[in-house]
Amino acid sequence: MAVKIEPQQILTNFLRATVSDINSSRSGQWIYPDFPRVEDLGNNQFPRIGITKISESSKAMGIFDNTQWHTVTLQIDVVAKKDRGHSVTSTDSSLGTIANSPRLTYDFIPDSVTNIKHNAVAFGTVTAVNSDASFTAPGSLAAGTVEWSRSTGNLNFSSTDVTDYSGQTITSTWVEFLEGEEATQYLARQVIKQIRANWRTNSNMTGLENPVLISMIPTPFDEANSIFRHIIEYQFNQFNIAEGL
Repeated sequence: MAVKIEPQQILTNFLRATVSDINSSRSGQWIYPDFPRVEDLGNNQFPRIGITKISESSKAMGIFDNTQWHTVTLQIDVVAKKDRGHSVTSTDSSLGTIANSPRLTYDFIPDSVTNIKHNAVAFGTVTAVNSDASFTAPGSLAAGTVEWSRSTGNLNFSSTDVTDYSGQTITSTWVEFLEGEEATQYLARQVIKQIRANWRTNSNMTGLENPVLISMIPTPFDEANSIFRHIIEYQFNQFNIAEGL
């Protein structure tokens, strides 16, 4: 389908609808079809995401067809301020299913874990250890106890629980504290995840087709502006960019 909207605005609308702001102290927009402003905004206005167009090319759909099939490359810049941290709570989020292996893991290593549940029933004891090497052997771990590693985010279940709860969904509520480079990486991962999972079905993405992740690049700390930055490049296809059919 073709629409009369520039591709960077389409992607902006999509990300505004799907990516959650980790800065709960502000309201209003923080994702824009332009490079993020960094010099004239207060610290409480970060992080920010900007979308710019890098290149555009096209080819005719047929010998006598004026309709063009465009290839467009968009750059997504995620910036965050140094020493500006934000706590992000994930509530009853799925970590996977207990099967034959006692190992599941968090996508991002938590700073604290509120609970871990099997089929919405909380385990009685949740214990943090420094590393996987500190895990109790599953056969020696008491039933109803789950250990999680501060260095990897891996979970360790008792052999009894693995057997008794095989096939059940494991969920957890946890808190991550994101600052600087961690904040930009977290949001960059969320951008990629949302595009990958929802580009076909979300109405805000109408017109942009076939996303291909070209690169995701963390850049060195920008001391002059006191910001961290991740650069994401995506390639999309679109009919008759900004013209419609």
